Amino acid sequence: MHKRASVRSKRWMLAMSLPLVGVSQSRGDDSVGISHETYAEEHNRIQVNTETLRIEKTITPWLDLTLREVYDGISGATPTGAPAIKQLKMRDPGTGELIPPSTIAGYTRQLDGVSGASQSGPVIHAMDQNKVPVTDSPEYRAATDVAVGFTLGAHRLVPEFSFSNESDYRSYGFALNYSYEFNEKNTILSLGWSHATDQVLANEFTFLTKSSNKNTDNFIIGVSQLLGPGTVLGANATFGYAHGYLNDPYRAVVFNESNIDPDNRVLLSGEERPSHRSSEALLLSITQSIKPLDASIEGTYRFYHDSYGIYANTLGVAWFQKIGKNIVVSPLARYYHQSAASFYGIQFPGDPINDPDLVPRYYSADYRLSRMETFTLGLDANIKLHEHFDLHLGYQRYWMHGLDHETDQSVYPRANIFTIGLMCSF
Repeated sequence: MHKRASVRSKRWMLAMSLPLVGVSQSRGDDSVGISHETYAEEHNRIQVNTETLRIEKTITPWLDLTLREVYDGISGATPTGAPAIKQLKMRDPGTGELIPPSTIAGYTRQLDGVSGASQSGPVIHAMDQNKVPVTDSPEYRAATDVAVGFTLGAHRLVPEFSFSNESDYRSYGFALNYSYEFNEKNTILSLGWSHATDQVLANEFTFLTKSSNKNTDNFIIGVSQLLGPGTVLGANATFGYAHGYLNDPYRAVVFNESNIDPDNRVLLSGEERPSHRSSEALLLSITQSIKPLDASIEGTYRFYHDSYGIYANTLGVAWFQKIGKNIVVSPLARYYHQSAASFYGIQFPGDPINDPDLVPRYYSADYRLSRMETFTLGLDANIKLHEHFDLHLGYQRYWMHGLDHETDQSVYPRANIFTIGLMCSF
């Protein structure tokens, strides 16, 4: 439900990774891995518990199979998109006079953009006029991903199929990755394409009255180059295009002349984003081994731009330190900065019913489209417990900070992420 959109965004913000990754040229032993991750925002916001099962099996020297099953349990509250009542600048549609925020009791959803009728779903109360309103309800997601690898000499081809299902969202995906080793295996070229067909399902808690579809394609070209002993340079370029229903059906907006019901509640409207979105991204990485310390360091930079008008830059660094024969400890840091989408705001002129001429073509109050920055600090540890068993432990501290001096800082989450995993190879 509303949580699922937040979870999808959270993973994007945390990972800052390309939609497709280069295909590994080497195959390890057959393995079975299980992992648990808890993503927990402060102040009773979103919490996600993710269970993952991953199985890798080499069937023949040229054929292998990877199966992944993922289950998410989601709970907690998330901002609706409406500002705190103290920030409202409302005008009476009839007289044009300002309405004092102190007279407004809360919010309710507006379902019918023509008549202004409010829907039968839950009312969003503002118990504190200084706080941004939030809403919550539990959600569950199950996903399956199957990849089949074909290896012929220096060539490797991996088709991949995926399916994800939840109460308000269903996704079918296909990807095709190809890689080629040459230059005495010092260079790897990677090409990839992925396609997803998603169904956004209507329910009573959203602004979507009829289930809709969206389609997304991503293309990648990448190269990994060994520059010298212990030095590897990587570069990936990604191009994406999405079309169809691209709104977040749970996100609300407030207009200056929005109707106020008899109980002094503002009628919220749904957002309106463009039905097409194109994007480009460039990821550069360099890894250098440091033999005297039995360690290596990796630095990354990612540039991103899309047709929403968002420009983003990400810097990351990770240190991999071997301790004894069986432990690798990896501290990491990441910084992300983005500009705002051209249609982002906390309140918009006019009203679709009372004054449609003043309403902009596109509008969204989703804080994830605002001008902001994020920080991530983390520490991972990989421990070989036995010849066939490996334990992974991880912790990350993640926080966002708004930069537009208009969006309330309380909408930007701070979170702790805990990970534990066990892999058995045979």
